[in-house]
Amino acid sequence: MAEGYWFFEYAKVLAAYVLLMFVWPSVVFRGYLRGKGKTVRFCFCVTVQVLLVNTVVLGLGLLHILNPFTVCALFYGVFLFSLLRGKRVSAANRKRFRRLLRGTEGMKWFLFQAGGRIRGAIRRKWADFWQANRNHMPEYAALAAVILFGMLYFSYGVFRNYSYGSGDMYVHHQWIQGLIEGQIFYDGIYPEAMHCFVYSLHTLFGIRVYSIMLFLAGIHVAVLFAAVYLLLKEVFHWRYTGIFVLTLFLTVELLCVNEIAGMSRLQWTIPQEFGMYSQFLCVLFLLRYLKGELPGIEKENRKGEKKRVILVWNENLLLFMTSLGVSLAVHFYITIMAFFLCASFALFSPRRIFSTGYFRGLVLAVLCGFFIAAAPMGLAFASGMPFQGSIGWALNVIRGTDGQEEAEITEGQAESGTQGDMGEGQPQGSAAESGRSENTEEGQAPAASAANGAESTGEAPVKRPTELVSRGQRFLEEKLTALYENGYRQLYLERGAACIIGFTLLGAALWIGFRLVLFGLGFVRRLGITGEQKSCFNGYPPLLFASVLFMVLYAAPSLGLPELLESVRLCTTEQLLILCVAVMPFDMLFSLLSLFLGKRVLHVLSVACVGGIYAMTVELGIFHGYLYCELTRYNSAVMVTNEIIAGFPENSYTVVSTTDELYQVTEYGRHEEILSFLDGVERSVYTLPTKYIFVYVEKTPIERSQNHFFAGPDWLAQEKYPERWPPGCSEGEDIHASEISPEAAEGVLSGMEKLSDAYSDLDNRTLLQSKLYEWCATFGELYEKEMNIYYEDDNLICYMITQNPNSLFHLEVQ
Repeated sequence: MAEGYWFFEYAKVLAAYVLLMFVWPSVVFRGYLRGKGKTVRFCFCVTVQVLLVNTVVLGLGLLHILNPFTVCALFYGVFLFSLLRGKRVSAANRKRFRRLLRGTEGMKWFLFQAGGRIRGAIRRKWADFWQANRNHMPEYAALAAVILFGMLYFSYGVFRNYSYGSGDMYVHHQWIQGLIEGQIFYDGIYPEAMHCFVYSLHTLFGIRVYSIMLFLAGIHVAVLFAAVYLLLKEVFHWRYTGIFVLTLFLTVELLCVNEIAGMSRLQWTIPQEFGMYSQFLCVLFLLRYLKGELPGIEKENRKGEKKRVILVWNENLLLFMTSLGVSLAVHFYITIMAFFLCASFALFSPRRIFSTGYFRGLVLAVLCGFFIAAAPMGLAFASGMPFQGSIGWALNVIRGTDGQEEAEITEGQAESGTQGDMGEGQPQGSAAESGRSENTEEGQAPAASAANGAESTGEAPVKRPTELVSRGQRFLEEKLTALYENGYRQLYLERGAACIIGFTLLGAALWIGFRLVLFGLGFVRRLGITGEQKSCFNGYPPLLFASVLFMVLYAAPSLGLPELLESVRLCTTEQLLILCVAVMPFDMLFSLLSLFLGKRVLHVLSVACVGGIYAMTVELGIFHGYLYCELTRYNSAVMVTNEIIAGFPENSYTVVSTTDELYQVTEYGRHEEILSFLDGVERSVYTLPTKYIFVYVEKTPIERSQNHFFAGPDWLAQEKYPERWPPGCSEGEDIHASEISPEAAEGVLSGMEKLSDAYSDLDNRTLLQSKLYEWCATFGELYEKEMNIYYEDDNLICYMITQNPNSLFHLEVQ
């Protein structure tokens, strides 16, 4: 029954997501999109729509008119107006509609005929699509299979554990609740594009925010895969190479704690992962803009002379601008990553980048993208709103002083029963510190010897050229060693690091060899080598450079550089770049085979390689493992709460439990913290003003936010990551918990620096649950008829108290 409920909720979120993200802009902007290619249509929808939703919701909030009526009126009104604009209703349809209103024609028959017309339109569209793309259907089928596998992999955990997978999701749910109440930037100014999108799904389609937050990440990850595929199709020569990269990304095992944590983040509906696709689209349309020629028009001056005026704006620049705007509107980290990715590719096109027309267009696009995304935040700041605390934390990460600020943010989040971002299982800090100390000691040795030499001779030391070269060589060796130890070796261990460096050198050698061959063949004019053939592998150097650059960003502290990005957040992008480097030989091989084999043979061979990658990783024992979540409660608590929401009138009940249920029942009922409840029942008079009171008691109090790895079928993933994780994690049916007892109820709360310590500390949680159980036992003896067991299993018991709202129980028990 539980699985059926969640599958239905998943289907609702998926349908609403497709309608809002793709159908709405495809209808409203169909005039602009008419005649455009599939890539432009897709990228227009996933960038323009996110920016539009963000601007509309925040704009309504700034005008203090953000409510369900205005949002629905705008989105549904614009959609219907666009759908019906220019449409003429035939006389026959008008007659049938009048008969429907008069009741002389049945609603079922009317809908059946309308559905038949819709089905016919879909068949015609599919026939047109098949006719235009039948030669590429094997490629699209392989891509669809890989994306569906990825969606299943990143959605699987939600169907195993129904609670939020990350403590940050509670904070973001709270901010979305602020939008529902008409208040933007609930906790201060922060990029809210993801929150606005979730709010719109909730408001327009009536889906619970809790369900959207659970499932949206596993659905939206398909956009990330599609964006990576589109970029790699532009960079590589063989069309299937991008699919090879995605297949490897979704099958090859991870060796480092940070990689596992970074991959697990893709399961959770949090801002950075929601907008991660935009960095790849920025690069895609930057490349397209630089490769294309700028359009121009003929204009006459006052003397009647005709002159060609270059227009710097085109659709590639437009989509570059919207992709950049999305990155800024969703999360600042994505904008930083997009900058370094774009810089890696721009570095190899300096002549085109700095030509007058192209440079002017890029500057204009960057300014417009920043303005569109930042305007709502700037207006909010001008109106007196402060920035959210994590903005200061991000700046402290760059300065290398993030500890104190992060503690403050975590404490603020804990007041809502949450925890900070990925605070455990990150060994890179110690490695970075040791790398810095070693480098400092080695770097000071020459200076010390030079100083001693100066004292012994009494003269200022003279730096000879050989000494300068020696110092430079030592400095370079130190940095390369630190990069290897705290970057490649930390992420991929000894063998993996050697393979990656080998692939990097091989990719560079293949490209240099290709250029040398072209140089040699350039003297043979009869070959007629085209410009496209000469540049078919020009995407290799930027990818090689980007993979090294992102590794430098990962290991920045050990290299003496500022930490612009938290290392765990770089892992997904770096993993994709490393795999791009690894497939370069295969891209060149298939490109060479295309000179001798037919396209159909290569299509079959490429699809077989996709399946072969999956089979190879399983056979060699390097197949990926199941990911983890920060487990906060039992599944039964989630399902009981759902039953209460569905079975009782709104605001007729109060749920007494830990903070986790607050985010599930908000908008539907009241919630009372266990800590507040136990404090209240010790007063002289304590009441709860609802007809029903549900008290949740964990018979085996759960260790909150434990890193819990999933278990499941071997064809999807394997159970292998706990052995690489720090001690203390759990897996499958094994959940860390304690037991309530009368002895535990006699204890005293300890270590209560913040509210969340009452629930996150297992001893404190056991104490509170034991006290609550004792209270329920005593109250049940006094009011046997009014207090019943609503639900019970081995881990959880839920009591239901029924009272007269006009004559409330005094809940204090002597």
